[in-house]
Amino acid sequence: MSTAITSQVNARIDAELKRSGDAAMAAAGLTPTQAVRALWSLASRLADKPEKLHETLFPEEHAERERALDDRTRRRLQLVREGAGIMNKALLAQGVTPPAPHEHLDISYEELRQLAYREQFPDFDWGR
Repeated sequence: MSTAITSQVNARIDAELKRSGDAAMAAAGLTPTQAVRALWSLASRLADKPEKLHETLFPEEHAERERALDDRTRRRLQLVREGAGIMNKALLAQGVTPPAPHEHLDISYEELRQLAYREQFPDFDWGR
């Protein structure tokens, strides 16, 4: 029979929390020592996943972070949708009618490239 080296863990917790926790563990058939061992075993198993340990121990905090993340994601998507119309809003504010949707698709890439060259180099003889 091997003798394992043990350590003692002491913790201070609210008396009411201890009473209700002891009752809950007893109802589950656990002693406080078994519960602490299970907690440390869980921490050891999740040593390479600290976020998972935190999520397991504090599910309410995790849910709140997820809701905040969802809020940030929704806000970013809203900004992306708004961003797509920023140019049109700016043109309208200046009294300019923006191009119709997909109007720019009526030109080939080659034609667009040639137009860009001509705009960038207006003095070049393009063989007009």
